[in-house]
Amino acid sequence: MKVSIITINYNSSAYTIKLIESILKNISNTILYEIIVTDNASEKDDYDYLISNIPSDSRIKIFRNHINTGFSGGNMDGYNRSSGEYLLFINNDCECLNDVLEPLIKYIEDNDSAGLLTGKVRGLDGKYTGTHKLFPCLSRSLLGNEFTRSLSKNEFVSPKVKITSPTKAEVVTGAFMFFKRSLFEEIEGFDTQFFLDCEEEDISKRVWDYGKEVYVLPEPEIIHEHGGSKKENDIGLRNEFYISYKKLMFKHYSKPYSIVMCILMSLKIFRYFLLGRCKYDTVKLALKGFPEECSLRYKQ
Repeated sequence: MKVSIITINYNSSAYTIKLIESILKNISNTILYEIIVTDNASEKDDYDYLISNIPSDSRIKIFRNHINTGFSGGNMDGYNRSSGEYLLFINNDCECLNDVLEPLIKYIEDNDSAGLLTGKVRGLDGKYTGTHKLFPCLSRSLLGNEFTRSLSKNEFVSPKVKITSPTKAEVVTGAFMFFKRSLFEEIEGFDTQFFLDCEEEDISKRVWDYGKEVYVLPEPEIIHEHGGSKKENDIGLRNEFYISYKKLMFKHYSKPYSIVMCILMSLKIFRYFLLGRCKYDTVKLALKGFPEECSLRYKQ
């Protein structure tokens, strides 16, 4: 098997079906690939709709979890059932606009330094949305990304810059990630301690730490309905980001540094609350120190 395409369905089967239809339509049949769908304990009606309306194709494999294992867990469940030499993890609220696999495979086979690739992501309006960002650090938290970039002559271009050639990125979107299987196994895949959010920062950094590089390619193109599979204005989902952010800091930085980063995040939350941009539940979470027991992982 050349490529395993892995996605997660969670109460959003209409998106999953559209994604799979776009894969079958655009990806060349000369590439041997499989599509693995992890259903993360969707409600029965949604799962039944998925099973009833999914295209009939032997390359499609659907597995259902009894509990929601989150983004990292769901993707690792898919990986554990895959056999591809390469792995493409793609959000189910995406659609392929062209044959995304051909340029990804060619680049990673021609460039041994490449460890993780993504492509060009567009919004529903067709506009380029940016697929990369910087890893959070103290100077960026205090001074902002653009100012810090100008001071340090950062090698990573701004996400506002349109990518026209293969370009290095510090962190790429978790919605569209392509790995060589051997590297994915070397870095031990997604960290399932992250239930939702910050997985892309974590795994991008681990690719760099391993000595491989992360790239954005202009040729593979997808549409991504950001948050399409999430409920709008869900406070629990918003708060999950802060819990994951704390984990990210303490995993990759020293304890004193991480504490300062979390304090700065708390101050930002308090400011948002005063401006009416977040709810008091998020303030309470910050006052508690973003505890793990408040994660959505334990509310099912």
